[in-house]
Amino acid sequence: MTDQADKSLHDVTVIGAGIVGLCCARTLQRRGCTVTVIDRVDPGMGTSYGNAGVFSTSAVMPEGKPGVWKKVPGWLLDPLGPLTIRPRYLPRLTPWLLRFIANSTPRRVEEISRALSSITFPGLEHYRALLDDVPDDQSPIRRQGCLYLSPNPADVAAAKADNETRRRRGVALEMLGPDEIRQLLPAIGPEMAGGALATESGHAVSPLALSQLLAAWIEADGGRFIRANVTGFAIGADGPTHVHTDHGNAEIEDLVIAAGAFSKPLAKILGNDLPLDTERGYHMMLPQPNVEVRVPMLISSLGFGVTPMSDGLRLAGTVEFGGVEALPNYARAEALLTHAKRLFPDLNDSGKEPWMGHRPSFPDSLPVISRSSRFNRVFYAFGHGHLGLSLGAVTGRIMADLLQDRPAEIDPTPFRADRF
Repeated sequence: MTDQADKSLHDVTVIGAGIVGLCCARTLQRRGCTVTVIDRVDPGMGTSYGNAGVFSTSAVMPEGKPGVWKKVPGWLLDPLGPLTIRPRYLPRLTPWLLRFIANSTPRRVEEISRALSSITFPGLEHYRALLDDVPDDQSPIRRQGCLYLSPNPADVAAAKADNETRRRRGVALEMLGPDEIRQLLPAIGPEMAGGALATESGHAVSPLALSQLLAAWIEADGGRFIRANVTGFAIGADGPTHVHTDHGNAEIEDLVIAAGAFSKPLAKILGNDLPLDTERGYHMMLPQPNVEVRVPMLISSLGFGVTPMSDGLRLAGTVEFGGVEALPNYARAEALLTHAKRLFPDLNDSGKEPWMGHRPSFPDSLPVISRSSRFNRVFYAFGHGHLGLSLGAVTGRIMADLLQDRPAEIDPTPFRADRF
Protein backbone atom coordinates (compact mmCIF):
# COMPACT_ATOMS: atom_id res chain seq x y z
CA MET A 1 0.00 0.00 0.00
CA THR A 2 1.72 3.20 -1.17
CA ASP A 3 1.09 6.35 0.82
CA GLN A 4 -0.91 8.99 -1.00
CA ALA A 5 1.37 11.80 -2.19
CA ASP A 6 0.87 15.39 -1.11
CA LYS A 7 2.70 17.66 -3.56
CA SER A 8 1.96 20.78 -1.49
CA LEU A 9 4.72 19.93 0.97
CA HIS A 10 8.09 21.65 0.96
CA ASP A 11 11.44 19.94 0.94
CA VAL A 12 12.25 18.11 4.18
CA THR A 13 15.72 17.84 5.68
CA VAL A 14 16.26 14.92 8.05
CA ILE A 15 19.26 15.07 10.36
CA GLY A 16 20.18 11.49 11.16
CA ALA A 17 20.70 8.48 8.88
CA GLY A 18 19.99 5.82 11.46
CA ILE A 19 16.97 3.57 11.20
CA VAL A 20 14.57 6.19 12.64
CA GLY A 21 15.79 8.97 10.34
CA LEU A 22 15.71 6.68 7.31
CA CYS A 23 12.17 5.53 8.08
CA CYS A 24 11.05 9.15 8.48
CA ALA A 25 12.72 10.15 5.21
CA ARG A 26 11.30 7.21 3.26
CA THR A 27 7.76 7.67 4.59
CA LEU A 28 7.81 11.38 3.77
CA GLN A 29 9.25 10.67 0.34
CA ARG A 30 6.48 8.19 -0.42
CA ARG A 31 4.02 10.96 0.40
CA GLY A 32 5.52 13.28 -2.18
CA CYS A 33 8.19 15.14 -0.23
CA THR A 34 11.66 15.84 -1.51
CA VAL A 35 14.06 14.63 1.19
CA THR A 36 17.66 15.33 2.13
CA VAL A 37 19.34 13.27 4.85
CA ILE A 38 22.40 14.57 6.70
CA ASP A 39 24.64 12.52 8.98
CA ARG A 40 28.29 12.38 9.92
CA VAL A 41 28.43 8.67 8.99
CA ASP A 42 27.00 6.59 6.16
CA PRO A 43 23.39 5.37 6.44
CA GLY A 44 22.95 2.77 9.16
CA MET A 45 26.56 2.95 10.36
CA GLY A 46 25.85 4.64 13.70
CA THR A 47 24.02 3.06 16.61
CA SER A 48 21.58 1.37 14.21
CA TYR A 49 24.46 -0.79 12.97
CA GLY A 50 24.93 -2.68 16.22
CA ASN A 51 21.51 -3.08 17.82
CA ALA A 52 20.14 -6.45 18.89
CA GLY A 53 18.09 -6.69 15.70
CA VAL A 54 14.83 -7.54 17.48
CA PHE A 55 11.46 -6.06 16.52
CA SER A 56 9.99 -6.08 20.02
CA THR A 57 6.27 -5.82 19.38
CA SER A 58 5.90 -7.20 22.91
CA ALA A 59 7.97 -4.47 24.59
CA VAL A 60 5.11 -2.81 26.42
CA MET A 61 6.90 -2.25 29.75
CA PRO A 62 9.14 0.75 30.54
CA GLU A 63 12.71 0.30 31.71
CA GLY A 64 11.78 1.81 35.06
CA LYS A 65 9.49 -0.32 37.22
CA PRO A 66 8.39 -0.05 40.84
CA GLY A 67 11.27 -0.94 43.12
CA VAL A 68 13.88 -1.08 40.36
CA TRP A 69 16.07 1.39 42.23
CA LYS A 70 16.56 -1.22 44.96
CA LYS A 71 18.37 -3.47 42.49
CA VAL A 72 20.79 -0.81 41.28
CA PRO A 73 23.47 -1.19 44.02
CA GLY A 74 23.72 -4.93 43.38
CA TRP A 75 23.97 -4.41 39.63
CA LEU A 76 26.70 -1.81 40.03
CA LEU A 77 28.75 -4.11 42.28
CA ASP A 78 28.52 -7.04 39.86
CA PRO A 79 31.17 -6.89 37.09
CA LEU A 80 28.88 -9.08 34.96
CA GLY A 81 25.74 -7.15 35.88
CA PRO A 82 23.42 -5.43 33.39
CA LEU A 83 24.21 -1.88 34.55
CA THR A 84 27.28 0.24 35.14
CA ILE A 85 27.77 3.98 35.69
CA ARG A 86 31.12 5.64 35.14
CA PRO A 87 31.86 7.46 38.42
CA ARG A 88 32.85 10.74 36.77
CA TYR A 89 29.54 10.82 34.92
CA LEU A 90 27.33 10.31 37.97
CA PRO A 91 26.90 14.03 38.90
CA ARG A 92 25.76 14.81 35.37
CA LEU A 93 23.47 11.78 35.30
CA THR A 94 21.80 12.39 38.68
CA PRO A 95 18.94 14.63 37.43
CA TRP A 96 18.11 12.01 34.79
CA LEU A 97 18.13 9.25 37.42
CA LEU A 98 15.79 11.21 39.68
CA ARG A 99 13.34 11.63 36.78
CA PHE A 100 13.72 7.91 36.01
CA ILE A 101 12.74 6.99 39.58
CA ALA A 102 9.81 9.43 39.49
CA ASN A 103 8.54 7.62 36.38
CA SER A 104 8.79 4.20 38.08
CA THR A 105 5.68 4.46 40.26
CA PRO A 106 2.82 2.02 39.59
CA ARG A 107 0.63 4.79 38.18
CA ARG A 108 3.30 6.08 35.80
CA VAL A 109 4.30 2.58 34.73
CA GLU A 110 0.70 1.87 33.73
CA GLU A 111 0.46 5.14 31.77
CA ILE A 112 3.79 4.56 30.04
CA SER A 113 2.89 0.96 29.26
CA ARG A 114 -0.29 2.06 27.49
CA ALA A 115 1.68 4.59 25.44
CA LEU A 116 4.39 2.07 24.57
CA SER A 117 1.90 -0.55 23.45
CA SER A 118 0.31 1.93 21.06
CA ILE A 119 3.57 2.11 19.07
CA THR A 120 5.38 -1.18 19.72
CA PHE A 121 2.44 -3.49 19.07
CA PRO A 122 1.89 -2.32 15.44
CA GLY A 123 5.61 -1.77 14.79
CA LEU A 124 6.18 -4.67 12.39
CA GLU A 125 3.00 -3.96 10.45
CA HIS A 126 4.27 -0.46 9.72
CA TYR A 127 7.52 -1.92 8.40
CA ARG A 128 5.50 -4.25 6.20
CA ALA A 129 3.65 -1.24 4.76
CA LEU A 130 6.83 0.82 4.36
CA LEU A 131 8.61 -2.03 2.54
CA ASP A 132 5.67 -3.17 0.42
CA ASP A 133 7.67 -2.43 -2.74
CA VAL A 134 10.52 -4.71 -1.62
CA PRO A 135 10.30 -8.36 -2.81
CA ASP A 136 9.97 -10.81 0.07
CA ASP A 137 13.21 -12.57 -0.86
CA GLN A 138 15.10 -9.26 -0.52
CA SER A 139 13.71 -8.27 2.87
CA PRO A 140 16.06 -8.67 5.85
CA ILE A 141 13.08 -8.98 8.21
CA ARG A 142 12.01 -12.33 9.65
CA ARG A 143 8.90 -12.88 11.76
CA GLN A 144 9.73 -15.94 13.85
CA GLY A 145 8.89 -14.61 17.29
CA CYS A 146 11.08 -13.61 20.21
CA LEU A 147 11.75 -15.75 23.27
CA TYR A 148 11.88 -14.23 26.75
CA LEU A 149 14.22 -16.73 28.39
CA SER A 150 14.22 -17.54 32.12
CA PRO A 151 17.36 -19.49 33.07
CA ASN A 152 16.26 -20.20 36.65
CA PRO A 153 13.01 -20.45 38.65
CA ALA A 154 13.51 -17.00 40.21
CA ASP A 155 13.50 -15.51 36.70
CA VAL A 156 10.22 -17.28 35.90
CA ALA A 157 8.63 -15.79 39.01
CA ALA A 158 10.06 -12.33 38.30
CA ALA A 159 8.70 -12.39 34.73
CA LYS A 160 5.15 -13.26 35.77
CA ALA A 161 3.95 -9.67 36.25
CA ASP A 162 5.50 -8.51 32.96
CA ASN A 163 3.92 -11.39 31.06
CA GLU A 164 0.54 -10.60 32.59
CA THR A 165 0.90 -6.99 31.42
CA ARG A 166 1.91 -8.11 27.94
CA ARG A 167 -1.18 -10.29 27.66
CA ARG A 168 -3.37 -7.48 28.99
CA ARG A 169 -2.02 -5.27 26.22
CA GLY A 170 -2.86 -7.89 23.61
CA VAL A 171 0.56 -9.50 23.11
CA ALA A 172 0.36 -13.12 21.95
CA LEU A 173 2.49 -15.29 24.27
CA GLU A 174 3.18 -19.00 24.43
CA MET A 175 4.49 -20.17 27.80
CA LEU A 176 7.26 -22.78 27.41
CA GLY A 177 8.73 -25.21 29.90
CA PRO A 178 12.32 -26.51 29.92
CA ASP A 179 11.61 -29.42 27.56
CA GLU A 180 9.84 -27.20 25.02
CA ILE A 181 12.72 -24.72 25.10
CA ARG A 182 15.22 -27.52 24.48
CA GLN A 183 13.19 -28.61 21.47
CA LEU A 184 13.36 -25.05 20.16
CA LEU A 185 17.03 -24.60 21.18
CA PRO A 186 18.80 -27.96 21.20
CA ALA A 187 22.15 -26.32 22.05
CA ILE A 188 20.88 -24.80 25.30
CA GLY A 189 22.67 -25.90 28.46
CA PRO A 190 21.24 -27.57 31.56
CA GLU A 191 20.50 -24.27 33.33
CA MET A 192 17.01 -23.61 32.03
CA ALA A 193 13.68 -23.05 33.82
CA GLY A 194 11.29 -21.75 31.18
CA GLY A 195 10.31 -18.85 28.98
CA ALA A 196 7.64 -17.02 27.03
CA LEU A 197 7.57 -16.89 23.23
CA ALA A 198 6.15 -13.65 21.82
CA THR A 199 4.90 -15.16 18.57
CA GLU A 200 4.22 -11.91 16.67
CA SER A 201 7.69 -10.40 17.18
CA GLY A 202 10.52 -10.70 14.68
CA HIS A 203 14.11 -9.77 13.92
CA ALA A 204 16.40 -8.38 11.27
CA VAL A 205 18.98 -10.80 9.93
CA SER A 206 21.12 -7.69 9.35
CA PRO A 207 20.15 -4.30 10.81
CA LEU A 208 22.72 -2.69 8.51
CA ALA A 209 21.17 -4.34 5.44
CA LEU A 210 17.76 -2.95 6.45
CA SER A 211 19.17 0.58 6.75
CA GLN A 212 21.02 0.26 3.46
CA LEU A 213 17.88 -1.03 1.75
CA LEU A 214 15.91 2.01 2.87
CA ALA A 215 18.75 4.34 1.87
CA ALA A 216 18.95 2.78 -1.58
CA TRP A 217 15.22 3.27 -2.16
CA ILE A 218 15.42 6.86 -0.91
CA GLU A 219 18.28 7.61 -3.28
CA ALA A 220 16.68 5.79 -6.20
CA ASP A 221 13.57 7.96 -5.83
CA GLY A 222 15.53 11.20 -5.84
CA GLY A 223 16.52 11.61 -2.19
CA ARG A 224 19.87 13.14 -1.37
CA PHE A 225 22.41 12.14 1.28
CA ILE A 226 24.99 14.53 2.69
CA ARG A 227 27.79 13.15 4.85
CA ALA A 228 28.61 15.97 7.23
CA ASN A 229 28.55 16.89 10.92
CA VAL A 230 25.80 19.35 11.81
CA THR A 231 27.15 22.23 13.92
CA GLY A 232 24.18 24.59 14.15
CA PHE A 233 21.52 26.56 12.34
CA ALA A 234 20.81 29.99 10.92
CA ILE A 235 17.51 30.96 12.48
CA GLY A 236 15.07 33.50 11.12
CA ALA A 237 11.77 34.84 12.42
CA ASP A 238 9.88 31.66 11.44
CA GLY A 239 12.54 29.14 12.32
CA PRO A 240 15.78 27.74 10.92
CA THR A 241 16.61 28.76 7.36
CA HIS A 242 19.95 26.98 6.95
CA VAL A 243 21.78 24.13 8.59
CA HIS A 244 25.47 24.65 9.31
CA THR A 245 27.81 21.71 8.82
CA ASP A 246 31.55 21.15 8.75
CA HIS A 247 31.19 20.88 4.97
CA GLY A 248 29.25 24.08 4.42
CA ASN A 249 25.69 25.35 4.80
CA ALA A 250 22.47 24.00 3.31
CA GLU A 251 19.13 25.75 2.92
CA ILE A 252 16.24 24.06 4.74
CA GLU A 253 12.45 24.28 4.80
CA ASP A 254 10.88 21.60 7.01
CA LEU A 255 13.33 19.98 9.42
CA VAL A 256 13.31 16.64 11.27
CA ILE A 257 15.85 16.01 14.03
CA ALA A 258 16.44 12.25 14.20
CA ALA A 259 20.06 12.16 15.32
CA GLY A 260 19.59 9.71 18.18
CA ALA A 261 21.82 10.35 21.19
CA PHE A 262 23.33 13.36 19.42
CA SER A 263 19.97 15.15 19.12
CA LYS A 264 20.00 16.92 22.49
CA PRO A 265 22.24 19.92 21.58
CA LEU A 266 20.44 20.39 18.26
CA ALA A 267 17.03 20.44 19.92
CA LYS A 268 18.32 22.88 22.54
CA ILE A 269 19.37 25.31 19.82
CA LEU A 270 15.87 24.98 18.36
CA GLY A 271 14.05 25.73 21.60
CA ASN A 272 13.66 22.46 23.55
CA ASP A 273 16.06 21.59 26.37
CA LEU A 274 15.17 17.91 26.79
CA PRO A 275 16.39 15.39 29.41
CA LEU A 276 17.99 13.05 26.88
CA ASP A 277 20.89 10.83 27.89
CA THR A 278 22.63 7.85 26.36
CA GLU A 279 22.50 4.27 27.54
CA ARG A 280 25.70 2.97 26.02
CA GLY A 281 25.10 -0.56 24.76
CA TYR A 282 27.53 -3.24 23.62
CA HIS A 283 27.46 -6.23 21.37
CA MET A 284 29.74 -9.16 20.64
CA MET A 285 29.46 -10.58 17.15
CA LEU A 286 30.34 -14.27 16.73
CA PRO A 287 30.84 -15.15 13.05
CA GLN A 288 31.11 -18.94 13.63
CA PRO A 289 29.10 -19.64 16.80
CA ASN A 290 28.91 -23.43 16.28
CA VAL A 291 25.42 -23.50 17.83
CA GLU A 292 22.02 -23.18 16.20
CA VAL A 293 19.75 -20.45 17.54
CA ARG A 294 16.45 -20.46 15.67
CA VAL A 295 14.76 -17.43 17.22
CA PRO A 296 16.04 -14.28 18.90
CA MET A 297 15.89 -14.31 22.68
CA LEU A 298 15.99 -11.77 25.48
CA ILE A 299 17.25 -12.66 28.95
CA SER A 300 15.95 -9.84 31.13
CA SER A 301 17.66 -10.99 34.33
CA LEU A 302 21.04 -10.74 32.60
CA GLY A 303 20.26 -7.65 30.54
CA PHE A 304 21.11 -8.94 27.08
CA GLY A 305 19.78 -10.66 23.98
CA VAL A 306 20.95 -13.30 21.50
CA THR A 307 19.98 -12.91 17.84
CA PRO A 308 20.73 -15.13 14.83
CA MET A 309 21.92 -13.02 11.91
CA SER A 310 23.14 -13.58 8.39
CA ASP A 311 26.76 -13.09 9.43
CA GLY A 312 26.69 -15.00 12.72
CA LEU A 313 25.27 -14.73 16.21
CA ARG A 314 24.93 -11.36 17.93
CA LEU A 315 25.05 -10.96 21.71
CA ALA A 316 23.77 -7.48 22.52
CA GLY A 317 22.79 -5.55 25.62
CA THR A 318 23.88 -4.12 28.97
CA VAL A 319 23.52 -0.48 29.99
CA GLU A 320 26.47 1.81 30.65
CA PHE A 321 26.05 5.46 31.52
CA GLY A 322 29.08 7.49 30.52
CA GLY A 323 27.98 10.04 27.93
CA VAL A 324 28.73 10.18 24.22
CA GLU A 325 32.43 11.03 24.42
CA ALA A 326 33.98 8.39 26.72
CA LEU A 327 35.88 5.55 25.07
CA PRO A 328 34.29 2.08 25.00
CA ASN A 329 34.90 -0.39 27.81
CA TYR A 330 34.87 -3.66 25.91
CA ALA A 331 34.91 -5.65 29.14
CA ARG A 332 31.16 -5.03 28.95
CA ALA A 333 31.03 -6.95 25.67
CA GLU A 334 33.14 -9.74 27.18
CA ALA A 335 30.57 -10.00 29.99
CA LEU A 336 27.92 -10.76 27.37
CA LEU A 337 30.09 -13.57 26.07
CA THR A 338 30.54 -15.00 29.58
CA HIS A 339 26.77 -15.13 30.08
CA ALA A 340 26.19 -16.64 26.64
CA LYS A 341 28.68 -19.45 27.22
CA ARG A 342 26.77 -20.45 30.34
CA LEU A 343 23.60 -20.68 28.28
CA PHE A 344 25.28 -22.42 25.32
CA PRO A 345 28.24 -24.50 26.56
CA ASP A 346 29.42 -25.33 23.00
CA LEU A 347 29.47 -21.70 21.85
CA ASN A 348 32.50 -20.85 19.70
CA ASP A 349 33.91 -17.33 20.00
CA SER A 350 36.60 -17.51 17.29
CA GLY A 351 36.76 -14.24 15.36
CA LYS A 352 34.65 -12.40 17.93
CA GLU A 353 34.11 -8.70 17.28
CA PRO A 354 33.05 -6.27 20.05
CA TRP A 355 31.16 -3.04 19.39
CA MET A 356 29.65 -0.15 21.35
CA GLY A 357 26.85 2.28 20.50
CA HIS A 358 24.67 4.96 22.09
CA ARG A 359 20.99 4.37 22.84
CA PRO A 360 19.21 7.76 23.10
CA SER A 361 17.01 7.49 26.19
CA PHE A 362 14.52 9.61 28.08
CA PRO A 363 13.81 8.89 31.77
CA ASP A 364 10.21 7.86 31.05
CA SER A 365 11.21 5.23 28.41
CA LEU A 366 9.20 7.04 25.72
CA PRO A 367 10.59 8.73 22.61
CA VAL A 368 9.90 12.27 21.51
CA ILE A 369 7.93 12.22 18.26
CA SER A 370 6.72 15.77 18.13
CA ARG A 371 6.63 19.21 16.62
CA SER A 372 9.05 21.65 18.21
CA SER A 373 7.59 23.78 20.99
CA ARG A 374 9.08 26.85 19.34
CA PHE A 375 9.08 26.44 15.55
CA ASN A 376 6.20 25.11 13.46
CA ARG A 377 8.47 23.66 10.75
CA VAL A 378 10.77 21.76 13.12
CA PHE A 379 10.03 18.20 14.24
CA TYR A 380 11.72 15.74 16.59
CA ALA A 381 12.03 11.96 16.29
CA PHE A 382 14.53 10.65 18.83
CA GLY A 383 14.93 9.11 22.27
CA HIS A 384 13.77 5.58 21.42
CA GLY A 385 16.05 3.89 23.96
CA HIS A 386 16.19 0.12 23.43
CA LEU A 387 13.45 0.26 20.77
CA GLY A 388 14.90 2.30 17.92
CA LEU A 389 14.72 -0.56 15.43
CA SER A 390 11.30 -1.68 16.63
CA LEU A 391 9.83 1.81 16.32
CA GLY A 392 11.48 3.10 13.15
CA ALA A 393 8.60 2.60 10.73
CA VAL A 394 5.83 3.61 13.13
CA THR A 395 7.80 6.75 14.02
CA GLY A 396 8.04 7.58 10.33
CA ARG A 397 4.26 7.26 9.99
CA ILE A 398 3.55 9.46 13.03
CA MET A 399 6.11 12.01 11.85
CA ALA A 400 4.59 12.21 8.38
CA ASP A 401 1.11 12.68 9.84
CA LEU A 402 2.37 15.49 12.09
CA LEU A 403 4.26 17.23 9.31
CA GLN A 404 1.29 17.01 6.94
CA ASP A 405 -1.24 17.95 9.63
CA ARG A 406 -3.16 14.74 8.95
CA PRO A 407 -5.38 13.04 11.54
CA ALA A 408 -3.10 10.68 13.44
CA GLU A 409 -4.00 7.00 13.58
CA ILE A 410 -1.81 6.78 16.71
CA ASP A 411 -2.25 9.39 19.43
CA PRO A 412 1.01 11.39 19.52
CA THR A 413 0.22 13.12 22.82
CA PRO A 414 2.40 10.87 25.07
CA PHE A 415 5.40 11.60 22.85
CA ARG A 416 5.20 15.39 22.82
CA ALA A 417 8.39 17.35 23.45
CA ASP A 418 6.66 19.63 25.95
CA ARG A 419 5.76 16.79 28.33
CA PHE A 420 8.92 17.45 30.35
